[in-house]
Amino acid sequence: MNELILNKRTKTTSNVARKESGKGKIPGVIYGKEIGSEPFYVDAITLKKELSVSGEHGVLTFDMDGKKGTALIKQVQKNAFGHQVIHIDLEEIAANAIMHTEISIKVIGKGELENKGLMLQTQRDLVKVSCTANNLPKDVELDVSSGEAGTVYTFEDLKLGKDVSFVDDLSTVISSVSEDEKQEEKVEEVVEVVEAK
Repeated sequence: MNELILNKRTKTTSNVARKESGKGKIPGVIYGKEIGSEPFYVDAITLKKELSVSGEHGVLTFDMDGKKGTALIKQVQKNAFGHQVIHIDLEEIAANAIMHTEISIKVIGKGELENKGLMLQTQRDLVKVSCTANNLPKDVELDVSSGEAGTVYTFEDLKLGKDVSFVDDLSTVISSVSEDEKQEEKVEEVVEVVEAK
């Protein structure tokens, strides 16, 4: 986790913010009990690297005009195409304080399901956990590779470290496995063609 350099900015119009974005600076706001609410700019390339490490719901350290601290990423806004960050909200936290926040569920093994003519229907892609900032994982993995038609995955199927606990109900459904209707249609079409011959 690298230290993110935040440059204070005065409250500006959206036109000024757009111009700064064109110069490779992303606007944001950090808030907390000690820091209050402070708007800032951050270098776009540096932020992108940090998000790749911490995730979009992770924790990072910052330095704003000599004030150093730890912050939770509360919200990352992206453009209409979903590729470019246009704004970020941070919440200052104590590094050793217990916090409740959401982390991403990273699904692995979808390719194996598709090879078996199955599909995964997802209801949740985030789970709320409780831990200190230092122990917050970037994401948690859900392995669906051994799933069969009718398999249902819940938060109970997720494996967290010993210093991280669930806030959400463990019986909450994440996703379920079902027959791929398109695959079934293709099989039926092949059968019909063979029978016609």
